[in-house]
Amino acid sequence: MKRHLVLLASLLLAAVSVSAIARAEDQSFKEGQDFITVKPAVKVPGVKQPYVIEYLWLGCPHCQAMNPIIEHYEHEHPKVKFVRRPAIGKDRWVFDAHVFYALQETGNGELIYKIMEFYHNLAGSERRLPDKEDLKPFLTQHHIDADKFYKAMDSDATLENLSAAYQDQEALGIKGVPTFLVGGQYIMTLASITQAKDPQARFEALMNYLVEKTQHN
Repeated sequence: MKRHLVLLASLLLAAVSVSAIARAEDQSFKEGQDFITVKPAVKVPGVKQPYVIEYLWLGCPHCQAMNPIIEHYEHEHPKVKFVRRPAIGKDRWVFDAHVFYALQETGNGELIYKIMEFYHNLAGSERRLPDKEDLKPFLTQHHIDADKFYKAMDSDATLENLSAAYQDQEALGIKGVPTFLVGGQYIMTLASITQAKDPQARFEALMNYLVEKTQHN
């Protein structure tokens, strides 16, 4: 836990609540500096409300450090739907993408923050990432049938989702995570958030700006 707090503080430059600091900070945004436009837009079938596609890796320290800010935004803005997709890279990332989709396929997608915390804690205590056997205590704790979960990891649906996620990632030119694609049209520049005096306030302001922007396109 201590390691997580230190990482969060260093990466996000001491995320604090909306305060006089946030009010004093310039919350104007520029294309090319704070976000880039994607054409054509990436659609999410069946989603009619405002949405954000987040590309992530379960074992990514930066993604893990951003989670409190994202979770706060989700709580405060329930009408904005976050659609998460795993980034596909080297073999380790592919394994974790299988874990990600198995969690969704077994109806446990809401545990995304919990499993990322599990990854974080194991990396902190043992300096490694989980294998299938390591996942069992997590699955048991959350009443998930391990056999069904392992089958879901290699199901046809998971393989199709992996292929679609990889094609999107390649088309968008995503090279790092987390990446936030707002309304399928605008990629947030992460440095705009992490270099702000108040990263949480900056994230919320930029997200709201881009969500509103998508509604007028």
